[in-house]
Amino acid sequence: MRLVMCLLMFLVLSFSDVIAGSVNDNRAVTCDTVSCERTFDYFYHQALSKREAGLYDEAFDLFEHCLLLAPNSPIVQSELYSMYLYLGRKDEAINMIKNAAAGDSDNYWYRSMLASAYENIGNREEAKNTYLDMVKDFSSRSELYYLLAQMYIEDAEYNKAIEALNDIERIEGKNENITLKKYELYIYLQERERAVNELQQLLDEYPEDLNVKVLIGDTFLEFGDTEKALNIYESVLEVEPDNAKAQIALAEYYNMQGNDSLYTASMEQLFTNSNFIGDERSRALIKYVAMKERTDSTSYNMPFLERVANLPYEQAPNNEIYANYLMMKEVSNDTLVPVLETILRYEPENRFAQLQLLKIAIEQNDYDKVIQRCDTAILYNPEIMELYYYRGIACYNKDMYPEAIATLRKAIDVRSQDYNDEFVSDMYSIIGDVYHSMGNNRASVEAYDSALVYNSSNILVLNNYAYNITVDGGDLEKAEDMSYRTIKAEPENITYLDTYMWILFKQGRYSEAKAYAEKLLSIETDGLDKVLLHHCGDVFAKCGEMERALELWQLAVDAGDDSKILKKKIKRKKYYSDGKKR
Repeated sequence: MRLVMCLLMFLVLSFSDVIAGSVNDNRAVTCDTVSCERTFDYFYHQALSKREAGLYDEAFDLFEHCLLLAPNSPIVQSELYSMYLYLGRKDEAINMIKNAAAGDSDNYWYRSMLASAYENIGNREEAKNTYLDMVKDFSSRSELYYLLAQMYIEDAEYNKAIEALNDIERIEGKNENITLKKYELYIYLQERERAVNELQQLLDEYPEDLNVKVLIGDTFLEFGDTEKALNIYESVLEVEPDNAKAQIALAEYYNMQGNDSLYTASMEQLFTNSNFIGDERSRALIKYVAMKERTDSTSYNMPFLERVANLPYEQAPNNEIYANYLMMKEVSNDTLVPVLETILRYEPENRFAQLQLLKIAIEQNDYDKVIQRCDTAILYNPEIMELYYYRGIACYNKDMYPEAIATLRKAIDVRSQDYNDEFVSDMYSIIGDVYHSMGNNRASVEAYDSALVYNSSNILVLNNYAYNITVDGGDLEKAEDMSYRTIKAEPENITYLDTYMWILFKQGRYSEAKAYAEKLLSIETDGLDKVLLHHCGDVFAKCGEMERALELWQLAVDAGDDSKILKKKIKRKKYYSDGKKR
C-alpha cells in the first residue's frame, strides 16, 4: 500500500512540474526524463480513452498537450492529422502527417495517409510522388502498384500504367483481370501485337478458356484482319458450338461484312442458346430488336419476339421485352395482357407486369380487377404506396367505405421518404371524401384538415372541402374563401367553377353565380355532367330566365339525372329547393 501511495505521489509531483513548466514557459516541453515519458504516456492514453468515448473536444486538447510534451511524436501527429482534417484545417493536417511520415519513414501507414491526404486536397502529383517513394521501400506491397496504375490510367499515361500492372503480376503472379486491363491499354495505344501477345500468354496458361481465344479474334477484327478473326471464331464454335461469345462475335463479323441474312441467322441462333442468359442477353436482345426496327420493323420483330417469348428459359425477361414492344406498338389489351400474365407466372414479384396490369384495369374502370391486381401485387411488394392508393379508390367507387378508409390509411402507414407530402395530402383528401359519403362530417373535416397540413395548396382538397361545407349547410364564407383559391389556380376547370358558382348561389348572390354559369357553358356544354347542368339550370331559374333553365334541366336529364325534384322542376317550370344534400 505504501509503495502504491509513493508511486501516486511521484506521478502527481511529475505532472505538477510539467504543468508548471508549460505555464511559465511557452516553449515545448521535452521528454528527456523517465517521469516526463510517464507523463506523456498518461496523457496519451487519456486522450485515446476520451476519443473512444466520443469526447472529441477533450481528446483533441489532450493530444495537443501530448504534442507539447513530445513535439516530434509521429503517433501524436498522426492522431492530430485525423482531427485537423475533420475540423477542416487541411494545411495543419497535411503538416502533421508530413512530419509523422518523415519522423517514422519505416511506417507504411503514415506514408500511405500522406499520399491519401495529397489526393484529398487535389494534389495528384505529390500523391503520385509519395507512392513512387513508397514502392522503393515497400516493393512487395502490390496495392501501391494498383494505386499507381489507376492514377496513370486517369492521367492517360498508359505505358506507365502497364509498367505498374507488370509489377503487380511480379508480386501476385499471372492474373486474368490484370492481363485484360493491360490488353485494353495496348488497344488504346493501338499496339495490336502486344495486345494479342498478352491474351496469348493468358491462353497458354488457361488453354481451356475459349473466351480468351474469342477476344483474340475480336482484336484481329477490330484491326481489319477479318480472315484471321473468322478462322478463330469458327475454330471455337467447332470445339464448343454453344459458345455465346463466339456466336456474338461471328454475328458481328457478318454484320460488318454487310451479310444481313447470315447476321440474322446468327443472332437468331444466339437467342435460342440456353447458355446465353442474364442481363447480357437482355441487353443484346433489346439492341438487336432496335436495329431490326429500323430495317425490318414490325414485320420481323413481332413474330421474332413472340418466338423468343415462348422459349423454355429466361421466360420473364423475354416476355418483359416482348410486352414493352407490344406497348410501344399500342396493341390491344387482349394481346398485351396474356404476355404480362406470363411474366407474373414465372416471376410473381415483377413490378413492371404488376403495375401495367393494374393500369389496364384502372383504364377499364374495372374496380373488382383493380382490387384483385392490387391484392396480388401487395403480397410481393407491400412497400409500394400506390397499390394501396388505387385499391382504396376502387373500394370507394364500389361503396366499400370502411375498407377504402382502412386501405388508404395503410398507404399512409407504409409511406417512405420517397413519397412527398403532396402524395400524403391526396390520401387524406380521399379519406375525407369517403367519410363525407358515409355521412360522418366530423371525421371528414378532420381528414381534410390533415390533408391541408401536408399541402396547404392542395386545390382538390380545397374544392371538395368547400363543396361539402356548402351542401352540408356549413360556413359558406369559409367555403367561398377555399373555393376562390381553386379557381385562381385553375380558372378554366369546370369542376372548380361549378363549386364556386354553387357557393354564390347558396349565398343568394344569383347574378354573380350566373356570370360563372355563363363561363361554364362557354367552356363546354356537351361534356358537362348532370350535376353541373342541374346547377346551371337552377342559377338561371333564380335569375328569372326560365326558358334557359328548362333547357339546361333537360340536358341534365339526358345526362342521367333522374331525380324526382328535377322532373318536378321541368313539369311545373319552376325552381324548387330539394332540401337535401347533393
